[in-house]
Amino acid sequence: MNAPIATEHHPRARKDEILEVATHLFAERGYEGTSMNDVAERVGMRKASLFYHFVTKDTLYEAMLDRVLERLSKAIASAYAGGGCFTERLLAATDAVTTVLAERPFAARLLLRDALDRGPALRGRVLDAMMQSLEAGAAFIRAGQDAGEFVAGDAKQILLTTLGAQLLPFALGEVVQRYVGTSPFDPSFVAARCAEARKNVSKLLVAPIT
Repeated sequence: MNAPIATEHHPRARKDEILEVATHLFAERGYEGTSMNDVAERVGMRKASLFYHFVTKDTLYEAMLDRVLERLSKAIASAYAGGGCFTERLLAATDAVTTVLAERPFAARLLLRDALDRGPALRGRVLDAMMQSLEAGAAFIRAGQDAGEFVAGDAKQILLTTLGAQLLPFALGEVVQRYVGTSPFDPSFVAARCAEARKNVSKLLVAPIT
């Protein structure tokens, strides 16, 4: 049994603690397999106190998933808006996705699990936020195509290909660790993953120089 988190050793706001623990539990057990009592016990608080911060399990789940998506969306948007040509910004966005997923070990697993289970958050406003982020990515690809830096093709299909390649190594944490002999969240793996992701996205999307 996991010991409750010792609050005095964690200066984070109580709400952030709850969201962090909830991310781990929902990723491990899914929405149906996680109860508010499970979250309260892991955090080390009474269930009634948990309801003070999040009035329902759906509210907690949506807030937790929204937190994961917001971090990813902001990192990608910052890369898109940065300096440099489209190719440079594409590589910066690729690095941003890898870095965020590596920093939050349960993020990729949680996103895929919710999509597969058709969890409650992806039936609500969080799905709208995800669609906006995906549309922004497709729009960026189209702009790069118009500028002649990216190869021609269906921007949405290209985006889905790159997204899947980046999510899976972090979502399949135990499988990857067994396969390569190290955790996908180990700095050495993350560095290798960044290099491989850059190479793959360049081959897929960047137009050859003529």
